[in-house]
Amino acid sequence: MIVKGKTESGIQFQLDSKIKDDVRLIYLLTKASKTEDTMEASTCVMDLFTLIFGSDENVMVFMNEVADKHKGVCTAKEMLAEITEMFDKLKAKNS
Repeated sequence: MIVKGKTESGIQFQLDSKIKDDVRLIYLLTKASKTEDTMEASTCVMDLFTLIFGSDENVMVFMNEVADKHKGVCTAKEMLAEITEMFDKLKAKNS
């Protein structure tokens, strides 16, 4: 099921609800959090976003939206806050 929503900053999104149950999501999150190598952690996070959004092009669209809503810059903190909010809304709609 596709879940549509909007973050507090105004980013509209649609995610397949099955993504929250995909073990690749857990794998990439775990790998990113366990490594002390910042480049490897960054790679895991970007792979995670590609998994969530389906393509590098869609990840770039998301990052551009984050930048647009946050004074022209897409910081890691803001990007993670937006995706966390999306997943919170995804879980709430599936409860």
